[in-house]
Amino acid sequence: MAAPVEILSRLLWIRDAAALPDQALADQLGLEAKALAALVTAHADRFPEALVFHLTAEERQNTPDAPVMAFTEAGAALLTGLIPGHEPALLTLLPAFAEARHVLTSHAELSLRVAAMEQKLEMILKLLQGEEIEGAPKERPIGFVTEEDLPKGLKTRLRDTKKR
Repeated sequence: MAAPVEILSRLLWIRDAAALPDQALADQLGLEAKALAALVTAHADRFPEALVFHLTAEERQNTPDAPVMAFTEAGAALLTGLIPGHEPALLTLLPAFAEARHVLTSHAELSLRVAAMEQKLEMILKLLQGEEIEGAPKERPIGFVTEEDLPKGLKTRLRDTKKR
């Protein structure tokens, strides 16, 4: 069985999906990447763009080994009936792929939670240090009101009564 760690190390997060590059999938199946590309091209109606997609030039520059295509978990599952003799390899690859995808998404969720906690901690530290926080209401002293603190209408009435 393919180790989830091995797959996780080659898994990419592209277009909001966990995907395995064509070369990594071909290595797991003991094939060449060109054979996978030919298979996808020959059965284009079976492989929708959301499950198996061709990488753009920019995406290729940002990924190691510059893969041409990437397979999502479902895209890899679509290969099962098309590659004779490699079904056992695919059937052991899919659970590892699913586990690696789960690990990747849980790390992303954890990262978001840590970032939110860091923001809260930063705000608490600013409050403790007496710094002003953007968007926080300005504190008013209790029992003492200056003319600037009065609403606009009261300021003019107060000035009018002082002038008389």
